[in-house]
Formats: sequence, C-alpha cells, structure tokens
Amino acid sequence: MVFVKTKWIVKPFDSQSKAWVWGGYPPEHRFEKHVSRDDASAMRIAKEVAEEYGLELKIYDLASIRGWFSAKINKVKDTPTIIIGNNRMEGVPNKSQLLRMVNR
Repeated sequence: MVFVKTKWIVKPFDSQSKAWVWGGYPPEHRFEKHVSRDDASAMRIAKEVAEEYGLELKIYDLASIRGWFSAKINKVKDTPTIIIGNNRMEGVPNKSQLLRMVNR
C-alpha cells in the first residue's frame, strides 16, 4: 500500500477556447490536482517494484475519504508511506530499500 496526499490548486484560467465558456462568460479560475514530488517518486518506485514482482499495488490518497480512513486504520502519520505486510517505510525509498521490504 502506498499512501499519498494530493492537493487541489486554484490557477487563473488562461484559455481562449470557446468550449469553456458557460453562460457567455469564461471561468476565472481552474482547479488542478497536485501530487508532491516525494509522493510521485514513491508511487513511481513502488509501481516499478510491483510490476517486477507481479504484486498488486494499492495507492491511497489521504485527500479522499477512503484514503483518509485507510490511513487512520494503518496509523499513517505522513506521506509518502509504503506498507508491505508488517513492514512500513515513511518517506521516499530507493528501489533497493523497497526490494528488501518485499523480500522479508
């Protein structure tokens, strides 16, 4: 399991496309979901290892109710956190650290 936390970021809307016009007025802002660099790195490394070993990878986003609840049950305090069986690693692992967790 990989626990990450996304954030919604409000950005100025800068498209000139008429497809976005609603009611004759273009929106002033747009919303984008943002994943931190550390969370993205942890997900990438976990995905590589899972594909290599044929493991199922579950990613939980603490910004969702399901992810938040799963994090509470698993006592996740910070992101990224990777849990494999009874082993836990907080922060961004390198591939060899994650492989050691899988092989335990």
